[in-house]
Amino acid sequence: MKFIEQQRVHIPANTDFIQRKYLDIQYAPDSESTFVSKYAPQCRPEPAGSRRTLDIYLPNEGDGPYPVIIDIFGGGWCYGHKSSHKLEPALNLLRRGFAVVSINYSLSYQQPFPTQIYEVKAAIRYIRKNAVAYHLDPDRIALLGESAGAHLAAVSACSSAAGKLVDPSWPNMDVSDEVQAVIAVYCPVYFDLMKELFAVEAQAWGLGTLIEEYGEEDSMEALVLGGAAKTQPEMAQLSNPCTYVNPKCPPFLFLHGDQDQVEPIVGAMMFAAKLMAATAPDNVQFQVVKGAHHNIHDFEEEWIYDVEAAFLNNKLK
Repeated sequence: MKFIEQQRVHIPANTDFIQRKYLDIQYAPDSESTFVSKYAPQCRPEPAGSRRTLDIYLPNEGDGPYPVIIDIFGGGWCYGHKSSHKLEPALNLLRRGFAVVSINYSLSYQQPFPTQIYEVKAAIRYIRKNAVAYHLDPDRIALLGESAGAHLAAVSACSSAAGKLVDPSWPNMDVSDEVQAVIAVYCPVYFDLMKELFAVEAQAWGLGTLIEEYGEEDSMEALVLGGAAKTQPEMAQLSNPCTYVNPKCPPFLFLHGDQDQVEPIVGAMMFAAKLMAATAPDNVQFQVVKGAHHNIHDFEEEWIYDVEAAFLNNKLK
């Protein structure tokens, strides 16, 4: 079965233990666009509601202002919803003193890229502008994304640092959308090389991909680019976070499983190396998680939460 033909069931995160939460906050007006991808019928519907809303969760202890983690869910750009079970690793960082924000964004068959980048940036600006009202620290904001969410986090953070992908029609443009750190969990980078990167990994250590349609017209990345990556070179470059790497990029922590058969670890390593070259060696941390697959639940470990918290505490001083 192809990725875009899968059926997904929304499983909400367990948030019963959180005493202070603000749900379904509109961070930007809904789109009036009539864009519909030709692959929309294959993509299963997600929970109803605005794609431009966010949820805020505060630690049960203290008064703040709290450093902020904005979580961006993954799902191949064509599945997912805020505050699903994929948020639970981020919610574990509440106990370490961080506020957590979970955002919705338009799926690839609903809005063309880079609309999703403008949405992420609008959410950042909303949080920064309204930080005092929600006991948040506007000067300490990090992005945390997994898979497609990691890609959106990387492109948003690097393009903001470069002053690129700016659309003045979005709200709160008087506020900065730069962030102070990024945690990227199995981050996709090179849409035009997915099949080839896995071919290298298969030769190097025998780990191939589970996604046979990479590079084809009906692949998950083709929905983002508007066609197969090889036929969309400009979009492939536009969507590549490496395009925006510059000396002002924020610190990055990469987490990637050595058994990932959906996103090639080699691509994430290449991106990490480019960031390191443009910024500084201590600006990038790459953590391989042994035995972990392309599954957020493989990253629900206390030692991983400790690594993430230590990184954020160091970089969000």
